[in-house]
Amino acid sequence: MGLFFVSPQIFAQIKQKTTSDIVLPAKKIKSSADSLKIKKDSIPESTLKVPLFHEAEDYSEEDIQNKYLKLYNHAHIKYGDIDLKAGVIYVDLNKKEVYAGRIPDSLGHPSQRPVFKQGNTETENDSIRFNFKTKKALVWNTYTRQGEFGMNSEVLKKYNDSVIFVKNIKFTTSTDREHPEYYFLAHKAKIVPGKKIVIGTTQMWIEDVATPLVIPFGFFPLTESRTSGFLMPTFADTKYGYALTNGGFYWAINPYADLQATGDIFTNGSYGLQLKSRYFKRYKFSGDIGFKYLNRIEQELPTFVQNNQWKITWQHRRDGKSDPLSNFSAHVDFGSSKYYRDSYNYADILNTDKRLSNEFGSSISYQKRMADLPVNYALNLNHTQNVNTGRLDLTLPQFNLSVSRLYPFAKNGMKNNAFQRINFTYSFDAQQRISTTDSLFFTKGMWKGSKLAAKHTLPISTTVKLFKYFNLQPQIQYTEVWAFQTVEKSWDPNLNNGDGGEVITEKKGFKSFRNISTSANLSTTLYGTYLFGQQHVLQGIRHTINLGLNAAYTPIFDRFIKHYYNSTDHKTVEYTIFDGGLYGKPNTLSSKSLFLNMSNSFEAKIKKADGKSKKIRFLTATTGYNFLADSLKINKINLSSTATITQGFTVNMHALYDFYALNNNGQDIDQFAWEKGQGLGRIQTFSLTTSYQFNNRTFAKKNKNANKNKETSALYNNPIKWQISLNYNFNYKNKAYNPNSPNFNEIGTHSVSFSGDLNFSPSWKIRYQSGYDFVNKGFTFTQFSFYRDLKSWQMSFTWNPFEPSYWYFKINIKSSVLQGIKYDKRKEPFKKFF
Repeated sequence: MGLFFVSPQIFAQIKQKTTSDIVLPAKKIKSSADSLKIKKDSIPESTLKVPLFHEAEDYSEEDIQNKYLKLYNHAHIKYGDIDLKAGVIYVDLNKKEVYAGRIPDSLGHPSQRPVFKQGNTETENDSIRFNFKTKKALVWNTYTRQGEFGMNSEVLKKYNDSVIFVKNIKFTTSTDREHPEYYFLAHKAKIVPGKKIVIGTTQMWIEDVATPLVIPFGFFPLTESRTSGFLMPTFADTKYGYALTNGGFYWAINPYADLQATGDIFTNGSYGLQLKSRYFKRYKFSGDIGFKYLNRIEQELPTFVQNNQWKITWQHRRDGKSDPLSNFSAHVDFGSSKYYRDSYNYADILNTDKRLSNEFGSSISYQKRMADLPVNYALNLNHTQNVNTGRLDLTLPQFNLSVSRLYPFAKNGMKNNAFQRINFTYSFDAQQRISTTDSLFFTKGMWKGSKLAAKHTLPISTTVKLFKYFNLQPQIQYTEVWAFQTVEKSWDPNLNNGDGGEVITEKKGFKSFRNISTSANLSTTLYGTYLFGQQHVLQGIRHTINLGLNAAYTPIFDRFIKHYYNSTDHKTVEYTIFDGGLYGKPNTLSSKSLFLNMSNSFEAKIKKADGKSKKIRFLTATTGYNFLADSLKINKINLSSTATITQGFTVNMHALYDFYALNNNGQDIDQFAWEKGQGLGRIQTFSLTTSYQFNNRTFAKKNKNANKNKETSALYNNPIKWQISLNYNFNYKNKAYNPNSPNFNEIGTHSVSFSGDLNFSPSWKIRYQSGYDFVNKGFTFTQFSFYRDLKSWQMSFTWNPFEPSYWYFKINIKSSVLQGIKYDKRKEPFKKFF
C-alpha cells in the first residue's frame, strides 16, 4: 500500500463551490441539500452501506461514473462513526479508500492537518490513507492521546479497530505537543486503544536530550477504568537502608471496590506489608480501609533489636441524600505507639500537625432520628491513644437515647402560662470503658479494670414571667445510675513496708443509686447606651448587665455511705461502693446555695473607613456571691475579651482576679487582701493571644482598569501572591499561689510565631513556619517547603534547619501512571544502610 499525496492541482479545472452528499445507487437515487436516503435493497454490495456526508469551503468535484469525490479547503466528510476533517480529501469508492492531507496557506506553510475521529479515538496527522471497509489505515506523523499519554508517531498502521502498529513513536504525559519537557522514544510499538501500549527498546529524552535510561521493553496501561495488575516497586533511600517499596498487586474487584496489596523490603532486614481497599456506592456511601504491618530492625548486627509495628485506618462517609433520618460515619486511626513515633513518610513530613501530635483518636458512629417520634439514638465506638505513654482509652460501645423537649400541658402548641410551659426531656446513656496499653491490646489483660454503667436523666422545668422584666426558672432533676462493677475498700497495715495502704477490691454485679437536685433561677438583663454621634469614629458604647439569682438544694443519700478504719493514722475513712464509677457517686453531702451571678459586657460601635459601622465586644466580666457559703463568698472576677480589631486581626484575653488574701501555702483565706496588707487583690492568671493574617491584597488599592490589560503572558506578569499569619501567645500564673515550688515559672508561655506561603509565579511556591520561644530561648518548630511546577514534572524540597533536623528532596513526573519515575533524597538521623 503506497503513499498517496493529494495536490491542489488535481482540482484546477473545478471553479465552483458546492456542498452536497453523494452515493452511487444501482437503480434509483433520492437526494436533498443536507442528506440522502436510499432504500437498503437498492444498493449493491459495491456501494456505500450508509449515507456519506461531505462539504468543502472552496470546491468539491463528484464523478459518479468513476466513483470518486474530491474536496478542497476545510474539507469534511462523515461516514458512520468516522469523522474526517482536512485541507484536502479524496474519496475513491471503487477501492473504498479515503486520502487526506494538508494544503499550503498564504505563506506557503502546510496547514489544516487532517483530524480523524472514530468512536473515542481522535488523531491529528500530516496525511492519511484509510479503507472504510476493512477499517485499515496508514498514517504519517500522527498525534493522539490515549488516557494520560500523548503520542507522536512517524508512521502508524492501523490493522483493525483493536490493534495499531507504530514506528518511531514518542509518548509523554506532557500537554505540550510540539516541545514536550520529556518523552520516551520507542522504535517499535503496539497499541491496543483504551487498553495498553507494548513497546520495544525505549530511551527516555528530557528537553530533547537523550538520557542513559534505556529499557528493553515496556508496558503502559491506557484504560480509564480500573484494571487488575502487578505494581512495580520503587527504589528508596531510608534510615533502614536502601529499599524497594510499594511493590505488589492491584485487584479491581468490581466497579464498586478494589484491593491493593503491597510490600516493602529493606537492606538491613526490615520489611513491611500493606493492604488498602476502597469502596464506593453512588448516592449511598464511600470509604477506604487500610492495614499496615512493619517488622523493623533498629540496631546493627549482631545485637540488633527487632520490633513489630502496625496500623489500622478506616474512613467511611455516608451520602446525606441516601437517608436524611440516619447517618453512619467512621474515622479510625489506630496502631501501635511505636509506629507513630518511628515511622513516617514524605506525606507525614509535610503534615506538621501529624508530626507534632502525641495523641490520636478514632470514632465510629451511627445516629438515627425517628420520623414520627421526638426520639433520637446513637451508637458510638471511640478510642484515644497517647503514643508517648502507650496508653489506650476505649469506649466499646456507648449508646445514647434522648427524647426532645416536650410540653405535655400545652394546648395546640400554645404556652401562655407557667403551667403550659412545664416541660421535660429524657436521656439514657450507657457505655463500657476500657483503659489499657497498646502492648496489652488483643490480649485478656486489656479487659482488666474495664467499667460498664448506664445513666438515666430526667429534668423537669418551667418558666414564670415576673413583673415584666424578670424570668423565674424552677427545675427539678432526677438521675439514676446503674453500675455493673462496685468496689469494697479496706486498710492493710502491712503494705508499703509497714506504713499501710488502702486495698480496693472490685466486685461484679448490678447495683444502682439515685440523685435528686432542685434549683430556681431568677434573671434579668439591664442595658446602658451612650452615643457620641455618627460623625465620630467611636459612635457609641453599650453596657449590658446580666443578673441572676440562683438557689439550689441537693439532698443527701447517706444509705450508700460505708466506712473502714485506717489503723495507721487512727481515723475512719468514708467511701461509697460507687467510687470511681463512670457516672460519679451518690450525694454524700447535702448542699444548699444561694448565688448571685453578674455578667458585664461592653460593646463599641466604630465607623470603618468605608463609612459603615461595626460592633466590637471588647470586655466581659463575670463574678458572683454565694450567700449560704461559710467562707469565701465572693467569686473571683473572670475577665475575658475577644475582639476583631480589623479584618484578619483578632485579640483574645483572659484573666482571673482574686480579692482574698493568701496564706503561706498560697491558699485563699477568708479575709480580703487589703486587710492583710496584700493590696487590693491580685491577678491569679492572665493569658493573651493575638493573630494577624494578611496577604498581598490586604493593602492593595483597587484599580478600576485592572481587567483591561490581561492579554500579556501570565507567566511573566503574574502578581506575586503571598500570605502571612502572625501569632503572639503569652501565659502568666501568679507565683503567690505556688510559693513552695522553687522551679515554678510565672511566665509559662511567651512566644511569637509566623507561617505563610509565597508564590513568586504560578510555578514557584514557598511555604514556611517558624517562631521564637522567649521562655526556652529557642526557635519553635521551623519548616520550609519549596515547590516548583515543571509542567509535566514537579519538584519539592522540605527542610527543617533545627534539631531534630531533616530535609527531603523529590523530583517526579506528575502523572499517576508514571509515579514510579522519580528521584528523591532525604536526610534522617540514625540512618542504617545494612
